[in-house]
Amino acid sequence: MLEYDGALIRRPVLTGHQQIEGLWFSSERFDECERAHLILDQWQTGASVYRFAEGDLLRFCQPVSTQCEALVGWPLIRQSRALCSAPLAPQEVRSLPAADVWLVRGSHVSALQLRDAAPLVPGQWIDVSGYTLLDTYDCRGTLPEPVLEPLLVPIDVREILGGGLGPVSPEREGVMQALLERQRNAPQNLSPQTSTPANNDWTNTEEPSNPWLKLVVSFVLVAALFWIGGHDNKQDLYRSSPNPVTPVWFEIGGLLVGALFSALLFTLLLMGVRKLLGRAAVPGRAPQSPVQPQLAPRATPVQHKPAAWRRWLTRLTLHSRLSALYGRRQAAYMRRMLEMFENGDLEEALRHAIPLDSGQSVSEQEFGTPQRRQDLAINQHTGPSRSMMFEEDLESHLRQIYRHTFERLDREGRIEEAVFVLAELLKVRQESLDYLEKHGRYQQAADLALAWDMPAAVIVRLLCLADNWQRALLVARRDDAFADAVVMLQERWPESADRLRLEWAESLTGKGLWLQAVDVIWSLPSERGRAAQWLLNAEEAGGRLAIGALVKRAILLPDTLVTYGAWVEQLRDDPLRFTERAALAETLLLHKNQTRALAWLTRATVHAIIADQASGHGRLTQSQVQTLVKMSKDKLLQADLPVKALARPVDLSLRSVGSTLELTAPLMGSRAILDAVPLDDSRYLLALGEAGAVVIDAAGKTLFHFPVPAQTIVLAHSRQMALVLALRDDVWRISKLDLVNRTATDLGVQMLDVFAKSFDGAAWTIGRSHQLRVVDVDRGFETLWHVSDLPGRIVSMHDDLHGEFLWLANPKQGSQLWHYRLPDRRLLRREPIPARTQEDSYQLFSASSEITEFRIRSEGQDDPILVLEQRGSRKEYRLPGCVGGFTDDGPVRLFMFEHWLLIGYVIAGQDTRWHFIHSSSDRLCTTLQWPLHDVQVRCLGADWLLFDHQGRLTHINADDASQRNLSLN
Repeated sequence: MLEYDGALIRRPVLTGHQQIEGLWFSSERFDECERAHLILDQWQTGASVYRFAEGDLLRFCQPVSTQCEALVGWPLIRQSRALCSAPLAPQEVRSLPAADVWLVRGSHVSALQLRDAAPLVPGQWIDVSGYTLLDTYDCRGTLPEPVLEPLLVPIDVREILGGGLGPVSPEREGVMQALLERQRNAPQNLSPQTSTPANNDWTNTEEPSNPWLKLVVSFVLVAALFWIGGHDNKQDLYRSSPNPVTPVWFEIGGLLVGALFSALLFTLLLMGVRKLLGRAAVPGRAPQSPVQPQLAPRATPVQHKPAAWRRWLTRLTLHSRLSALYGRRQAAYMRRMLEMFENGDLEEALRHAIPLDSGQSVSEQEFGTPQRRQDLAINQHTGPSRSMMFEEDLESHLRQIYRHTFERLDREGRIEEAVFVLAELLKVRQESLDYLEKHGRYQQAADLALAWDMPAAVIVRLLCLADNWQRALLVARRDDAFADAVVMLQERWPESADRLRLEWAESLTGKGLWLQAVDVIWSLPSERGRAAQWLLNAEEAGGRLAIGALVKRAILLPDTLVTYGAWVEQLRDDPLRFTERAALAETLLLHKNQTRALAWLTRATVHAIIADQASGHGRLTQSQVQTLVKMSKDKLLQADLPVKALARPVDLSLRSVGSTLELTAPLMGSRAILDAVPLDDSRYLLALGEAGAVVIDAAGKTLFHFPVPAQTIVLAHSRQMALVLALRDDVWRISKLDLVNRTATDLGVQMLDVFAKSFDGAAWTIGRSHQLRVVDVDRGFETLWHVSDLPGRIVSMHDDLHGEFLWLANPKQGSQLWHYRLPDRRLLRREPIPARTQEDSYQLFSASSEITEFRIRSEGQDDPILVLEQRGSRKEYRLPGCVGGFTDDGPVRLFMFEHWLLIGYVIAGQDTRWHFIHSSSDRLCTTLQWPLHDVQVRCLGADWLLFDHQGRLTHINADDASQRNLSLN
């Protein structure tokens, strides 16, 4: 290093805003470790570091604009070919020796040459042993389309019960194979709505599909009724009529009635021809899709109501002579069937037997004559049933005959026929399953239970007994039926119950429900070591989960609680940890029946909890405080506790504020936030794109990082698991994050159009085109539930804890709104989406599952007005300072939630103003000013997050009207 006296240097330091190209960290001021930290803090891609005896030089790849007074090191700017720590005049530069770096100290200049320094590699200073390095997924090899396995539930008793009902004729097999071949070769572009519903096997009538034909037939039958009723008195009327015109009218009427009766006969003839043609023209029918979901969807309870014309005609014919037209043939069929039962010809009797009404649906009068069954198959028809109207004593007689037949078949060991009598004739499904279970036919019982859509716990128990664990777990995970199934198995099959309990606990840990998993597995002594490890994992996560683990440890492992004494004392004595003490109080109250086990922990913290309550930080009622005092078993405290209730904080929720709150956005950061969700304990999970995902605390400090690409976040209900997605052309790369163990698992790629923004930790709803699936993310996206023939393409989807809402678009039939109820996933509602009433309006599918039409109305020089119309109601909101009208990209943005309406619009200066309006009262509770208009909104319960690509993040809580601003750097 060369020293040079620069007495003529007038400005020896850099001040103000400068474009710097490097930083100097002197060894006189910073030691080696401090210099390393400072270099890493200021590092940029492409930079380089050199170590001199006097200090370290950080040289940037690109100039950086910064405020010099805010820097820790010496800023360096480009002077001629060197980096200099002072703004030199041209004559000062010419007087200095050639060098790479000039460091100015008062009137002295130190000239440094890079050849005298040692280059450093800062990447070697970083310890990456704690990071999980994942291989980059090659998205060029996308996963194939999911092939859904056929539903392995045969509807023919011959297949379920092993063919004990006797072989069928070879001719029938040949005909069936020919029909199936024709069905496979039929055109596949027919809509599902054209498929013909299956009728009962024992009837030979088919309901006309044309409503005009129904009306004509009804009119003809009524005319025939009048003709039959009036024919006997025709001669008397002729004799008593004094008017000679009357016979003429009767003759004309007779001709008309005769014509109508001829039309009736012709109509019946056409129906017979149609029936015959319908049987032969199988290829013309809409083909049934051979691909079914691996598990059938839960049945949708629908109250079938017979057609009005059929109800009216049934009542009319019951009190007329028309009943004789079909009653004689039905009675003859009934006599032949009863004679077969009396003669002991059970093979033919079962094929002619008429099923009784199960009472589960509305029955309609059957006008046709039953026919012999070709095979013994259980009817899967779910529409309105048709049956002959028996007298009450005749139905009881039939029931008695069927019951005696079942008992006889049971004594003879003919299990297959006995099950057919129970399931198809008597319609006692649960008794059928119990009968099969009694004879050890577990798999057959499970198949029937699946076909009948019996309660999920019953299906799981039967599948476990049949040792079909793969399907049992699918049903249990689909319907969350572990608890009831374990109870059913525990008494008689404890080994199966323990195995299912272990699978249950594993599924709970996959969902992030660690404490619930500990409760489930604790009854297995051999697995308590694993449960203890789960408690340690929960304690390491910190926050509410750690407090819950501490309470669980006090209940299950009281001997180990003594080692947590110091931690409990710190929690009790720290005045700033009132939030954690409140969480502890809530957890203790949830386990108030464990008073003996929790007495020590409650006694150690109850005084601090009461102090928090008195200072306004608590949320407990007087009765809850008294319960905690009783749990502590502190008799002195019980005597000293005042009878008067402790003051509870005033309700400061956002909807109850006296005047509109005016909030501001946070300062700009340096890293783009693509998505954000709130976690427990004032933490946040942020998606940073290719930079991965991070969890930060309330101060914006990064707690841990996940090195997987993340553009969108799907949060689990427990908030301990999450999915992160990154779009790659037309596929999404998906990874699962374990926020407790801090691990990331690459799940591969999927082609998706829509997906739920939340999941239970394992089951996730995804959609593409006309298909909706619920997949198990922990088992290779195995399908748990599936609908593949939706009447429209899924264009949008919203979900919450109680339901999923779909917007289905169909250009021909119109759009529809579907609502599935969770967790049983039953279709509650499907309704058409109304067309827009105004040409300049737009439709919004809001998070409140409603379709809202809105538009902007301008009134001259006044502020624009936002007009909302929903289900016949209309509301208007003025937008002060709004510039421009509504376009596809802005400047007005609208978000609707269950209780709140968020309106964002551009004002002067290209800033955005957000209005938070309470929906019930239409009160403007909060306004928020935000720079630019690329802000994104995410709402979970009472928590709203607003963030943008410039590192700003604000958290507004509606329950306590609080705001927290963060800047991500």
